[in-house]
Amino acid sequence: MKYIIITADDLGLDIATNRAIFEGFNAGTLTACSIIPNSESLDDAVKNVVKPNPTLDIGIQLNITEGKSLITNYESYLTSNDGFYNNCWKKLLLFSNNNKYLEQIEAEFAAQIEHIISLGIKPAYLCSHHNTHIIPQIFNIVCKLANKYNIKNIRTLTEIPYIVPELYRHVEGNYISRVIKNIVFNTSTQIIQSALNNYDLNTSEYYLGTLYNGQMDKDSVFYGLQKIPNDTLTEIVFHPTTNRWKHMSYLEYKTIINQEFIEKIHSEEYELLTWTEITNSSKNAEEPEEKSAEEGRERAFNQQEDETANLSYHTLVSPEETNVEEIHEEVTAAAEKEENPEQKYENKHRYETIVHAIKLSEKPDDEEEA
Repeated sequence: MKYIIITADDLGLDIATNRAIFEGFNAGTLTACSIIPNSESLDDAVKNVVKPNPTLDIGIQLNITEGKSLITNYESYLTSNDGFYNNCWKKLLLFSNNNKYLEQIEAEFAAQIEHIISLGIKPAYLCSHHNTHIIPQIFNIVCKLANKYNIKNIRTLTEIPYIVPELYRHVEGNYISRVIKNIVFNTSTQIIQSALNNYDLNTSEYYLGTLYNGQMDKDSVFYGLQKIPNDTLTEIVFHPTTNRWKHMSYLEYKTIINQEFIEKIHSEEYELLTWTEITNSSKNAEEPEEKSAEEGRERAFNQQEDETANLSYHTLVSPEETNVEEIHEEVTAAAEKEENPEQKYENKHRYETIVHAIKLSEKPDDEEEA
């Protein structure tokens, strides 16, 4: 069994992209989509894709390479004078050790996350336009923001190299560039693993969508899946559109609504998952430990209550057999065994109250009244 999340990126880019994602989800293919916070057709995406499909996972595709910044009240290293981003992946990598640059990236990403949340959307994961978040220093920022906004999943890009045995795929377009990207992304993903662990975030073990970006038909997907081990999670990413003039993205749209493709991904070989399910499963894995610790504390408390009750009962039914000094020493020793200072005080106080009651019971009636 191979577990897969099938994602469409670029929600909000334009009406045709929104329409393609809507159809892909309702065809039973997509389990997630990534929304661009500063996109031109964001309102249409929210109204016609997000709201009508509440079970579709929505991630935030953080964007500092295209479009206009959501922040307008400061001089930015990331935009031109008109407020539009002027960055590319190489430029961001070059300046990724500049603290002022990183501070502005964090501010931009935070503004985008808050904007999506303000629209009533609970983000299931974070990724980025053109995968800029995979740059290690920027990835640390994304992890920090994920923790701040309680987003438990982040995309990483470990794609096992593979070949689809059709020559045209490797001689047209920018295949060599995609191979280089795959090497860079795989290397970066290895570097950033510590950040994921530090912030206790989830990701997929594998990814499909770099080597054959723009050519993600059923052959590209299933040849890639053949390389992936069983019992692992893979995110498969498409960039679909219903616009026929955008040939490569239109090809990916036709794939996610293709009946043969849909039947194959719903076969016994695969199980479709959502990021929300990944989050819930990781929470459930933690709960037994927490529950066990809580049950242990409850058992200890109940045991203390039982000891108190037994002591009180013994005193009431046979006061003549009660040795106050022995009881006092016993309960004081029991209280001292407690490591928690507050609990130690509470236990000691509880037992001393009983001892005090015993002493009172031994006094003559006239002394008590005095």
